Formats: sequence, C-alpha cells, structure tokens
Amino acid sequence: MKDAPQSFPPLCPEVVESFRADGSLMDLARPMVEEIDFCDMARRLSRIARFNGAPLAGAFSVAQHSVMGAEALLNEGEDSLIAALFLLHDGHEYLIGDKTRPFQMLLAEMMDARFGTGTGLKLRSVIAEIKGSWDEAIYAAAGLPAPSAWTNRMRNSVHGMDERMLNAEALALFGPRAIDWVKRGPRWALPKFKKGSPAKPWGPADAEFRFLDLFDRLIGIERRTGARALHAAHVATADGGRHG
Repeated sequence: MKDAPQSFPPLCPEVVESFRADGSLMDLARPMVEEIDFCDMARRLSRIARFNGAPLAGAFSVAQHSVMGAEALLNEGEDSLIAALFLLHDGHEYLIGDKTRPFQMLLAEMMDARFGTGTGLKLRSVIAEIKGSWDEAIYAAAGLPAPSAWTNRMRNSVHGMDERMLNAEALALFGPRAIDWVKRGPRWALPKFKKGSPAKPWGPADAEFRFLDLFDRLIGIERRTGARALHAAHVATADGGRHG
C-alpha cells in the first residue's frame, strides 16, 4: 500500500473498545486507515441482514445490496469509480452494525418527545458523524475519494442507487404489500440488473466472495492485500489491541 497512513480526529475523548475478529480490541472512537481490512469487511457485511432479517426468503445481506447496486450502476453505463464508491458506501456497518431506518426514526422521535424538540436531530447528526468518520478511513484505505470530497454527480449517483435498491429489495422480498410503502416515497426508477434479483438472497459465503471479487475488479487486489497487511502490522504492534 503506497499511501501514507492517515489520521482522523477522535470521535470522543474516551476509548470505546470493540472486538476484532481475532479477539483483540480496537478503539471504535478512533477512525484510522490501519483498522480497515476489506476481507473482514466482506465477511461481516455478508452476515448483516438488511430489513433486520425480516424477509421470509432469507437474510438479504448488506454485502449483496452493495454488490448488486454497484453492478446495476455499471449495467446502466456508470463508470467504475462510481460503482466502487457505491460498493463501499455501507462499509462502516462492518464496524458499527446496521442501524435500520425505522430504529433510527424511533430513537429520534423518542429523544424529541422526552428531551425536547431538536434533540432527535442532534442524535441523527451524531450517528451521521460516526458513519462519516469511519467512511473517511475506509475510502482512504481504498485509495478513493471520501464522501466529504464527492462531486454532486458522485453523491447523487450513490444516494440514488441506495434508494432505488431499497425499493427494489422491498418489492422483491415483501411482495405486493410493499407496493403502497414504495409509492408513498420519492419516485425512483428501479435498478437495471444485468442478472439476478433481490428476491433470491445469497448465502454468506457467496455474498462474501462476490463482494471481494467486485472489489478486486473495481479497486484492485493490491489495495485489498495492502490494506490487510497494514492492518495486520497495526494489530501486531498495538498495545494488546486495546488502543488500536
């Protein structure tokens, strides 16, 4: 990995310990490039279910969402950079989990009701800051522009596909009862998938493999292996993994 490691402002003064895959501890309040391992990202995202695991068809993973959306962008004529940006847009969830929109809405509404109007908005702002800070580290590790540096075209393409995938997934996984819900929201054209459908969730191993395969094609295997080597060295030299 040729780029020099980057440091980012801590999210809070305290150490917030979170387990890594090997049982060592990282500090979730200290975003850093050295903590990013795209292989671990693919593995974890393949096990995180969208819609809180509700579909009867099975768990539709964040990894599948990311891959199918990126491939749809390519199929619709977008370039590989836009597709790569989409592939990693939920990457922070491998570290902080997937907080569903209904749950975030519930938290915000309860904050407003119990602690005063505007506190819910502050909560949403904090959640966005946590995601954004880890996004900075993730995209830097991939050698890609972070969301804070995206052009309007990049932002609109990624956000638009995220909403379009949400609608396509809801319709495919929940059937006719999702139609009214989709119609109540903004009108988005459904993605043009080259093959496959959200109605058929992939198993974790398949989703992990496809995520890494697309990562290598769009971003490069050298980025993936370089990030993994940097992460391994960081974990090995960290003080018991407690402050890394």
